[in-house]
Amino acid sequence: MKTNALLQVSLVAILLIWAGVSRPIAAQEEGSKGIKAEVFIGNRPATKRSVAARKPTYKSSQVVSSAAPPPGKVFAQVGVTIWRFRPSTSADKTKELVEEEDAQPTQWSLERIAEGTLLAPGQKVRLGIESLSRDGYLYVVNREQYADGSFGDARLIFPTKRTPEGGNSVKAGKIVYIPGAPRYFRIKPSQTSKGHVAEVLTVLVSSQPLVDAARLSMSPMVIERAQLETWEKQWGATPTKFEMEGGVGQTMSEQEQAAGYLNNSELTQNEPVPQTIYRVAIKPEDALLVTVPLRFASPKPGRN
Repeated sequence: MKTNALLQVSLVAILLIWAGVSRPIAAQEEGSKGIKAEVFIGNRPATKRSVAARKPTYKSSQVVSSAAPPPGKVFAQVGVTIWRFRPSTSADKTKELVEEEDAQPTQWSLERIAEGTLLAPGQKVRLGIESLSRDGYLYVVNREQYADGSFGDARLIFPTKRTPEGGNSVKAGKIVYIPGAPRYFRIKPSQTSKGHVAEVLTVLVSSQPLVDAARLSMSPMVIERAQLETWEKQWGATPTKFEMEGGVGQTMSEQEQAAGYLNNSELTQNEPVPQTIYRVAIKPEDALLVTVPLRFASPKPGRN
């Protein structure tokens, strides 16, 4: 009887230990199998009409936990969509007329690509950024990255003096396009012996302004290396990256296009969501800071 009692106690203890271990594992598996978009876009304005739109799913190649953030911290999330220009077809619902030097204006449509997609020299791109979890002020710093891992000068590409007053204030549902339509970035690796392999964007969402608006100019201003390093040391955290399933290749919707041209237009919970979402656990008072690389494809042999 005594032996049986000990055996029963041991079995109970094993079951309790197994249950305690299995919960976080189950939480991780739940996140890695897919997270519904509703988790990320709950702060967007509610739709004005009752439409049962199917919400996409996000997945991550990282180990994902669906548990709450660590004590004293909150989850902060920012959505980024990299839009690649391609020649329009008759089936495209949205198009942009692009004027180029020494060429007739042509129509282009914008399609989603995944973060990490290699970009060919000459490729036109635009970024869409949405702060999903907090109101604040958006800043985007750009640096050249070289083959040896070093970086060039840091330049504030958003906001600039071109940005309308208050144009860098952000909230869920408001998309900020960089550069604003109809402009775009053209991938053009610099001619350097170091080997220009990428542009690295540092995206910050702060509750307070970080740069004196009076210092802004029409062209991107240089951010001192020490200043950027201070921001990274103070607010840098490893994000979990989520990629929307089935989004790659989708062209810009009419709602997304309108949000780019109409500054007061906001996306609702039933409208398209960002392609890539970065989630970080930070202190509530801290700024959100993530880096987004735009990597270049190697030039084909025989081409400069």
